[in-house]
Amino acid sequence: MTIQILPLTKDRMPEAFALATKVFIDASTLHRVLGVDVDIYREYLRAPFQQMIEQGLSVAAIDTATDKMVGCLILSDYVCQPSADVARFPTFLPLSALAGELDQQYRAKRTLAPGQAALVDMGAVSPDAGGSGIYQMLRSKAHKIAREKGFRWIIGELSSAATQHVILTRLGHKKMAEVRFDSFQINGRCPFRKITEPPSIILAEGPL
Repeated sequence: MTIQILPLTKDRMPEAFALATKVFIDASTLHRVLGVDVDIYREYLRAPFQQMIEQGLSVAAIDTATDKMVGCLILSDYVCQPSADVARFPTFLPLSALAGELDQQYRAKRTLAPGQAALVDMGAVSPDAGGSGIYQMLRSKAHKIAREKGFRWIIGELSSAATQHVILTRLGHKKMAEVRFDSFQINGRCPFRKITEPPSIILAEGPL
């Protein structure tokens, strides 16, 4: 398989949306705990996903033999993140509140303006293309695009043990915020307390 990494353009947005949402829901412990299925997630995410693509920071992995998208990495400006309508989809309120807590901790340490920090919002590689280094290729291309646009940092919300190991240990990014799942509360409930591995979600930052 020969892979080409390209900027993700609006004409390939439907393909990226289908791939990213399916892979993300299948892998996300947070969404599973909340009982979110892929159809609800797609309805919730459709508008902000389009806005993220329009920021011009996202990339796609294309199989040159078939012209099929086998991976994508969705980025946005951290300060100008598109937001979904949580009022219409209250199931997602715990996720929004969790992200808000991470953001509050992060901004206590870092003052940002638009165009300085890029957020890796979603990453997806097709299951039949896994293990071929595609994710690393996507990251490399996305980092290059962000640098060329003047961004200084790359940020990620790390909710799995695997991503925490890769980003914090292998890439050496710095932990800037952390929220434990067993103690996070919203409206008197602990919606993520069933998650024990990893014990917390981490917001990490690395230089570009």
